[in-house]
Amino acid sequence: MTKFILSILLGIIVAFLYENVARIFGTKVLHKTELVIWGFKLHHSLYGLISFAIYGINRDIFFLGFGIGIILQHSLTDGFRFIQKI
Repeated sequence: MTKFILSILLGIIVAFLYENVARIFGTKVLHKTELVIWGFKLHHSLYGLISFAIYGINRDIFFLGFGIGIILQHSLTDGFRFIQKI
């Protein structure tokens, strides 16, 4: 249970850091603030879905909690979104 809770917290922290570092790097280096492919904006909450898929393959509770943390952080800051049509 402790591993699960810690993985949720780690997911929240990593998603928060990713969001802020990507914003700074994207703005200063790439001159973009979002990842758009074929007219669709991809949100970093997709990493949570990837983490769920990894959990489905190897059943390590860490990946389930990590995915929940990423999606929870993204839901609180930008809403419950994964892909958005632009």
